[in-house]
Amino acid sequence: MRQATLKTMRKFANFWWGDRGMSAFLLLLFAFLFLAPFFESKLLRSLTALFFTLLLISGVAYISPRPLLRRAAGAVALAAIVLHWLQEFSPARGLAIAGNLLSLLCLTCLTLVVLVRVFRDTGPVTSARVQGAVAAYVLFGVTWAILYQLLDLCLPDAFSLPEPAGMTPTKLRETFAYFSFVTLSTLGYGDITAVHPVSRMFVILEALVGQLYPATLLARLVSLEISNRGAANFPGEGAA
Repeated sequence: MRQATLKTMRKFANFWWGDRGMSAFLLLLFAFLFLAPFFESKLLRSLTALFFTLLLISGVAYISPRPLLRRAAGAVALAAIVLHWLQEFSPARGLAIAGNLLSLLCLTCLTLVVLVRVFRDTGPVTSARVQGAVAAYVLFGVTWAILYQLLDLCLPDAFSLPEPAGMTPTKLRETFAYFSFVTLSTLGYGDITAVHPVSRMFVILEALVGQLYPATLLARLVSLEISNRGAANFPGEGAA
């Protein structure tokens, strides 16, 4: 039974971390960011959260053979899903803080899993690797958006928001997602600003990542492609 479960997880992981799976992952990310605001569907948002949970678990299973690590990731992801559902039926500040904290942990782990695949030392530069690099960049924005929500809940006046009193939780999530990607791309429109020193520190960090990640990624992919072409053209050198 255990072997069958591990085999099923491996097949699931091999699909989602392959070319077709990464393409589907990118489509889901863009749908979550650009289509979700037009559809106020709790079911759609819950299914999206469930998908991210399964992707996280499969990602951990894909890069680590340790059962304890897989179980820990599954427990954290399951707790995040439970808190997400509880917030839908009973909104409360405590639940929001706990839910955002666990979601932040899940997204951070998922981003690290994607980055490990993108920056690994072996293998050719496939379309899955390039798509994973784009997905990691998008995940940066989503992860920082969750972080900003957590800071807004924990720190008074962490951000200067337009009409903060009249914002629903959904509108607040969309506002911080907008602010996160504006910061990541260093556009800085100025309609939302970080006020607290802690929130300012994380805003600066996101802006730095938004500038440094594309340059580092491009250099990495180019070096991998050159080394792989060199190994293909001169196979005897690698053996020597």
